Amino acid sequence: MTPDDAPPPDDESAPPSLGRTREELADYLLEIGATLAAYGCPSYRLEDVIREVAAIEGHRAEPFALPTGLFLRVTPKGSSLGDVQSRAPEVHRMKRLWAGAIDLGRLAEVDRIFNQVAARELDIHRARVAIREVVARPPRYGAFAMWCASVVLSATAAVSFRGRLVDVGASAVAGGVVGATGLALSRRASARLLFDFLAAFLVTLVAWSALRVAPWASPEVIVLSGAISLFPGMILTTGVAEITQKNLVSGGARMMEALVTLLLLSFGVALAAGLGELAHVQLPPSTERVGLGTAAQLVALFAASTSFAVLFQVPRRDYWTAIASGATGWVVSTFAARHLPSHISAFLSAFAVSMLANGLARRTSRPAQLFQLPGMMLLVPGSFGFLSFSDFLRGDVVHGVSRAFSMMLVGVALVIGLLLANAVLPARKLL
Repeated sequence: MTPDDAPPPDDESAPPSLGRTREELADYLLEIGATLAAYGCPSYRLEDVIREVAAIEGHRAEPFALPTGLFLRVTPKGSSLGDVQSRAPEVHRMKRLWAGAIDLGRLAEVDRIFNQVAARELDIHRARVAIREVVARPPRYGAFAMWCASVVLSATAAVSFRGRLVDVGASAVAGGVVGATGLALSRRASARLLFDFLAAFLVTLVAWSALRVAPWASPEVIVLSGAISLFPGMILTTGVAEITQKNLVSGGARMMEALVTLLLLSFGVALAAGLGELAHVQLPPSTERVGLGTAAQLVALFAASTSFAVLFQVPRRDYWTAIASGATGWVVSTFAARHLPSHISAFLSAFAVSMLANGLARRTSRPAQLFQLPGMMLLVPGSFGFLSFSDFLRGDVVHGVSRAFSMMLVGVALVIGLLLANAVLPARKLL
């Protein structure tokens, strides 16, 4: 019987049992795993957490985590797979996982709960109650705050892509359209599957409309910036990391998810571009973009880091860590990009951000992901993949292959930078 099938306890406040049976431990581990997966924890980290917590409790856990499911086997610590001599019964659990939005605040709270259990400050019964309370609590930031963050993020992305003021304004409108579309489609499960395609279609229409008002606008900047929150760069990077950790099934599933998302985005742009041709929208010639200067870049960096903090539900007291993480990645990548190839710049930036995150995790005893993710989001290679598919749709196979290769190279560089930082300065934290 799984935890979903088991009837709820009559009294959640009942005193806990003094012993921790293997069945109780398996249910607890399953609940931890499902919660961490829902809030954005990669499969390889999730499996490490489950193994370590089981070892602390004097048992052996053999988890198998996928983006859509978690399988668990709990045995005595000295047993091994296929040990028929042991008379101690094995405990098996399975749970269907559902993808949720990244929530670093809740991730940190779950981390605190199982650390208290490991330190014998909290029993498993109360820990499961506490985890359910964390899950049931409404998000720290509501729909309007998330929409505002989407608008600001798109505007700051246009600054980063060296757009003009008109591009920044149009990108903000496009980001608002993406946020509103997500809210409108979230009420129906079947409609949510169309979100990436429809959002990319609408963003491209916004870019075409901006050209009607200001012929000097850059539609490429507007489309890239307006759809920045849709790019699966983090999913792609996580997939590469999981394959590097030999989690081949989970990593392959995430990379396929990223591929499908890029296809949906590209088709949405292609459909809108086709309508633009029917309406005789003339694209301006590609020119060198100067941008708005260093001061605008710094303001955009601060705003983008804060926006990611809101989108990832980071507690307000930790905003400074999101800004510090984003600034570290920006400074390293800006200076490295002047003299080094893009993948080397990405490697150095990921290494610097991960070193900062691990150092803060050691100092504060909080998850390294809380400090790492906002900075890494400024480095992920989702735009390369989007541009490569756009090139393929236009028939420019050579540029498409080149950009796709750059995307994979940057993704691998980010993962290697992260792994090297974990080897040089371990976070001493499971998360």
